[in-house]
Amino acid sequence: MKQMKHNLSKLFIIGLVSSFFFACEKEFSELGSGIVGAPNIEINYQTYPAKTYNKRITPFQSNSLPKNFLGYYNDPLFGSTAVNFLAQLTPKNYNVSFGDNPVLDSVVLTIPYAVKKIDAVYTIDSLYGEHPIKLSVYKNNFLLRDFDPNSDLDESQRYFSDGSLSSTEQLNTSDLEGELLFTTSSFFPSNEEIVLTEENDEGEMETSATLTPSLRIRLDEIASLPTNFWEELFFEKEDSDELSNSNNFYNHFRGLYFKVEAIDPNNGNLIQLDFASSNAHLKLHYKYDNTGADGGVTTRNSTYDMGFNGNRISIYENNFDASILQSIANANEQDGDEHLYLKGGEGSMAIVELFSEDEAGNDFDDFITDFRENDGEETTIKRLINEAYLEFYIDESITGTDADHPNRIFVYDLNNNVPLVDYYLDNSVNTATSDSKYTHLVPVSIETDDQGTEHKKYKVRLTGHLNNIITNDSTNVKLGLLVSSNVGAADMKELQQYDQDVKGIPSGNILSPKSVVMHGSNSSNEHKKVKLKVYYTEPTN
Repeated sequence: MKQMKHNLSKLFIIGLVSSFFFACEKEFSELGSGIVGAPNIEINYQTYPAKTYNKRITPFQSNSLPKNFLGYYNDPLFGSTAVNFLAQLTPKNYNVSFGDNPVLDSVVLTIPYAVKKIDAVYTIDSLYGEHPIKLSVYKNNFLLRDFDPNSDLDESQRYFSDGSLSSTEQLNTSDLEGELLFTTSSFFPSNEEIVLTEENDEGEMETSATLTPSLRIRLDEIASLPTNFWEELFFEKEDSDELSNSNNFYNHFRGLYFKVEAIDPNNGNLIQLDFASSNAHLKLHYKYDNTGADGGVTTRNSTYDMGFNGNRISIYENNFDASILQSIANANEQDGDEHLYLKGGEGSMAIVELFSEDEAGNDFDDFITDFRENDGEETTIKRLINEAYLEFYIDESITGTDADHPNRIFVYDLNNNVPLVDYYLDNSVNTATSDSKYTHLVPVSIETDDQGTEHKKYKVRLTGHLNNIITNDSTNVKLGLLVSSNVGAADMKELQQYDQDVKGIPSGNILSPKSVVMHGSNSSNEHKKVKLKVYYTEPTN
């Protein structure tokens, strides 16, 4: 082998063996007693090349996401992103009777925020930015179809983050902005719970329900709305085909379009909304006459309920820094990039090629030769990998020491568009949140050097992945590297246009607007450049 092995101290060896034994127990038992029973076990350390370079994230499928953003966020590094939202509404019941002489009271839209409650106080999850924005809600007039007419197999229609249905068909903005139903120039999410009241039989107001912090607005009060708009849309369609089934309803009332605009281009807020919640709905509150058996007429209250159970589409508008985009476009796929620019959404990612030949000539064949041999008839494992990982150091000279860096990054198999085996072997879970996988994908941490200087970095363990290559002859695939708001959200969303390297991105990346710049494999800083580090054991005499 062309590189030097480094023996570790005996004391460190004992601790390292203990910490790795449980994780590697399965591999030990499978690889035979030659290693397990060896009287002298020595743990060695080896580095191997790992080439990294930038890749732009192109428009991705943005319907059927687990959560959806709404708002405007100005990333101090990359630039601004506005996320608008388009959705169908589905009635709770069809062929409804509105009763005699229905009179509209109000039309109320409610969409919960993602929140936590600690000591009776709510905090909002996934809120980025601290300033108000302009929010407008329109009646959508564009028909959101369920199936792709250009498909031979009745495939579901896909909608993409740039507002397109395909590379040749685009959503028409003029159709999205039908009647204006609501607008405000001071939208900022509140973490206060919402208390609803109603009049009791004694004519007094009392609490009827308490809601978690939510976007809750009325859509019937704007002065420009035509007279009897909602009544004609629903009450006058009683017993008609329009309200009889989902297809007819979607064609009749084509949903809502949420449009955001910046008040200050340098500030704003981006909030994650739970449109999939059963508490996300549009309700028409109305009164109607009820005739009793004795002929007497009384007034009763009722609601017509609609939920966000149809198509839900996020539409991104980006205004990114031209110099950063140029750096990404000029990615050095041959030698690797000096810096890696990662940003969620329609931002950027990096590609990692393990064992790409370095200046000393080390490559994948050297790695295989180090860890196994084949005499033409039988393959023998010479070494067992105890731990293997990549470290990615943040370049704070670019991002700034006070930057709000993403807490997590995500690595996955680009060839098969799935997480690595280490992801599935990692059972670490933080019960306080939906986040997890702390062993495989270590959160951002701080390393202090001998001079007391702090350096921020991410660590990705690839032990299972490399052992799979050694023991099962698995393919040395290219890896995708992205930021993530929640590494547990690993379902892949397809890209609009074919890419030979990247077929899709995980939804956890889509739901993170943050960015970070890290040292790449071609960094001028030798200590911080990306390398693959491998700790292993082998029998000794």
